[in-house]
Amino acid sequence: MRRFVLAVVVCLAVAGTAVAGFSFAGVVGPTTAQKVAVTDINISAIEYDFIITDSSGARVTSAPAGVINFHVKNNGTIEHDFQIAGQKTPTLNPGQSATLTVTLNGGAYNYACTIGEHASFGMFGQFTITGQVQTTTQVITTNGTTITTTATQTQSTTAPKPVATVRVTEKEFKILLPSVKKRVAYFVRVKGKRVKKFKTVSVQKPVKHGLVRFVVKNTGKIAHNFVIGTGQTTIIKPGQSDTIDVTLAKGKRKFVCSITGHAAAGMKGTLVVT
Repeated sequence: MRRFVLAVVVCLAVAGTAVAGFSFAGVVGPTTAQKVAVTDINISAIEYDFIITDSSGARVTSAPAGVINFHVKNNGTIEHDFQIAGQKTPTLNPGQSATLTVTLNGGAYNYACTIGEHASFGMFGQFTITGQVQTTTQVITTNGTTITTTATQTQSTTAPKPVATVRVTEKEFKILLPSVKKRVAYFVRVKGKRVKKFKTVSVQKPVKHGLVRFVVKNTGKIAHNFVIGTGQTTIIKPGQSDTIDVTLAKGKRKFVCSITGHAAAGMKGTLVVT
């Protein structure tokens, strides 16, 4: 009788949670998973710098892995934006604000204002994320009913080694990645007949999925950057280089120079990840 009463109580608790609109992640199972960290970071954009503080007003350079809300306000006298991990705010006029929400794992993330030469004047830096976001699943069986719950937690982990290194060259206004020679067929008309011919062309070399290291060199005459996935370099001045590690899944991944106007001029492309 005691077992029957206990089962009824547990079932009612689960049903009550579902009616209330909450996730089953709140049900206590064999193990209890911590919720992902949510951190609010305030950013003041001025000429030419970013002042980064936490909710108490103290300056910070890092946050735990998880959801980061970057609350950006333009306290300057000209327009600015804020970009990190390949995502950025709209262009903000003086006095305007925007919130950029990103989920970040452990690592060092470059940030910058991508308008004109603002980053070259000092509006760039690096923000550190500590720990890793991990998703765990637990199965709870109650009175013959199985409930699968998913929770997210933050924990420390050792960063994996890159599976490949890609050398990137930037100049006005192109982004060049390693290529391979490929023989392709094409057809022409000769005396009314369709004739098959072959030619050799350069095709951008695909890269294996996983953690990929990009070594980016600016051989041009003005500053550029390189953005792919959640990775972005600093603003690279002519003759200088930067290196970023980015985890890429299989598929086609777009890359770009995110400085205003550069992508429109041709500094963009797609990398095939196998």
